[in-house]
Amino acid sequence: MAEPALAYPPRPCPALDAILALHEDSLPPTDREPMPDVDEQERPLNYSRYAIRRHMRRVDDQVAVYGDMFVYYIGRDDRGEPVKRSVAPDVFVVYGTPYRLNRRSYVLWDEPEADIRFVLEIASRSTRAHDHGAKRDIYASLGVREYFLYDPPGQRRPAALVGLRLRDGVYREIAPGALPDGRPGVRSDVVGLVGYVAEGGWLRWLDPASGKDLREFDEHADRADAADAYERRAEAAERRVAELEALLRKR
Repeated sequence: MAEPALAYPPRPCPALDAILALHEDSLPPTDREPMPDVDEQERPLNYSRYAIRRHMRRVDDQVAVYGDMFVYYIGRDDRGEPVKRSVAPDVFVVYGTPYRLNRRSYVLWDEPEADIRFVLEIASRSTRAHDHGAKRDIYASLGVREYFLYDPPGQRRPAALVGLRLRDGVYREIAPGALPDGRPGVRSDVVGLVGYVAEGGWLRWLDPASGKDLREFDEHADRADAADAYERRAEAAERRVAELEALLRKR
């Protein structure tokens, strides 16, 4: 069982004063934990971070979506004294604060009004046990309402997505529902999306309101480029028509 986060504010003491004096600019954005297995994690991580952030911007401008960033909190050591701790969610959603570009880390004691409500972890060979064990306990102690875990496909293991919801301080698995095509999906009440494992084992997010998947950055960029090209062709056609009309009037 991981050490729980202390209630804010915990009992005053010199150790706590030293922690509270630390701020975003004085805390390192990384530590010496193992790097992720890029081939397994990079695509679903980038897709989820971009797609969920884009979706939440349309929902509430006081919601921020970050990823691959350290969250600092106050834990306790073996003697029960406050100690600085950190955890690095792959993707997390914070209510009560707008998105801020170039944020280095997220320091909970600096922003007690903000509320981390959703975390997504993308497991790998080196992090799977930690994601399913210690991190699960840490997020529960921090009061994170939903914890989703995506396991990419392996040589002998199919891809899987599990959603957990916090009830009375304990995570309970969210019962999967059926997508329109019959495949199982797990709905998040926090972000209002349904996660599922698509063909090829890739993680996808479905917007129930539109019935469509959230697009990856490349997919969105391709569509934006196509729209721009169409608009340029339309403008060129309008100019050509205007030129022909002017020529006819002269004649």
